[in-house]
Amino acid sequence: MKRFVPWLSGCAVLALLPGLGAELVSACGSSGSNTGTGTNGNGMGSDNGAGSSSSSGGAGTGTSSGNGTGGASGGGTGGSSGSGGTGSSSGGGSSSSGASGGDAGAAVQSAGFCLMAGTGDYSKTGPYAVSTMSVDLADAGLSGAASPTTFTIYYPTTFEANCLHPIAAWGNGTGVTGQTTYSFFNQNVASWGIVVIASDNSEVSASPYLSTGIDYLVAQNSDPSSIFYKKLSTKAGVAGHSQGGIAATTATTNSYVVSEVCVEGGGTPKSGTSVLCLTGSDWDGGLNPVNAYVVEQTYPATTGPAFLAEWDGGDHVTTPTAAGWYEQNPGTIQFVRLMTAWYRCYLASDNDACALFKGAPACEICNDPGWYDITGKNL
Repeated sequence: MKRFVPWLSGCAVLALLPGLGAELVSACGSSGSNTGTGTNGNGMGSDNGAGSSSSSGGAGTGTSSGNGTGGASGGGTGGSSGSGGTGSSSGGGSSSSGASGGDAGAAVQSAGFCLMAGTGDYSKTGPYAVSTMSVDLADAGLSGAASPTTFTIYYPTTFEANCLHPIAAWGNGTGVTGQTTYSFFNQNVASWGIVVIASDNSEVSASPYLSTGIDYLVAQNSDPSSIFYKKLSTKAGVAGHSQGGIAATTATTNSYVVSEVCVEGGGTPKSGTSVLCLTGSDWDGGLNPVNAYVVEQTYPATTGPAFLAEWDGGDHVTTPTAAGWYEQNPGTIQFVRLMTAWYRCYLASDNDACALFKGAPACEICNDPGWYDITGKNL
């Protein structure tokens, strides 16, 4: 398969990719890169992106209006979504980060899931304001696991009554600790109504971090003292980049998991799982075969609904990280769009989101410029 020169920003460092050679790491921004080591043969090298995430909304106090449930907007303190009649309400939780971009409109319930209407452009922040919290799951399934055992949860600041929000877990690439590198993915997904629990660990294939995160959210849904009590669906997704993508594939064995978004990861998912494979056409200077592995092994191994989207010139460490988001790499924007839409389709029965993928090679996004290869099956 022909490979292209990668889209890169102006500054770069070279990091080792255990067992696979080296990869070129674009590093423009405030966060440095950490070189990771492989674990259980699954290490994918240093995937620490750079730059800062720009996934949160603009500054200001959010307002909402409209009949039914209004769209929310906001920034630092975040807006809360209004409900009923007309008028406005403003967010104020200190842990809230704004998510804006949805058209005001009625919340749509499909199969019991919460689907507030948005713009339909899943690359942009959706109609829910987003809050975050940190939890430590060392005593909830990760006893003895390497630290950090903390997770960051991204969730709609205001939940609707009488309908459920799907859940998902995220895994970082090797060497990436915390949320700076990938928060733009998870902020966007949560702004479209999906609760995401993201591991802060840099070696997520070493222990069942993602599966533990899913189990934690399911347990919270049954806990009367939790803010998530009776707000969550048990229909779950898993996603991650590089080693995190390998961990996500492994976590498909969790009984609650029905869907995966594998971002330049690998492995064979559980039979019947709906799988979106996001990757790029470039090998990072010919040194990193991971992107090709997704195309040649992971996607062919899927047995459920599956979609392969390979960005022309997309590399392993810029396109899927904050480095690409910070500079608004068009491939990074498309990755965000497809990941969010895939979850909305297969976790929340959003027909508008499903329309992006179905009918490949004549699907809604199949003729968008910039794709090196795009295809689907069992859709």
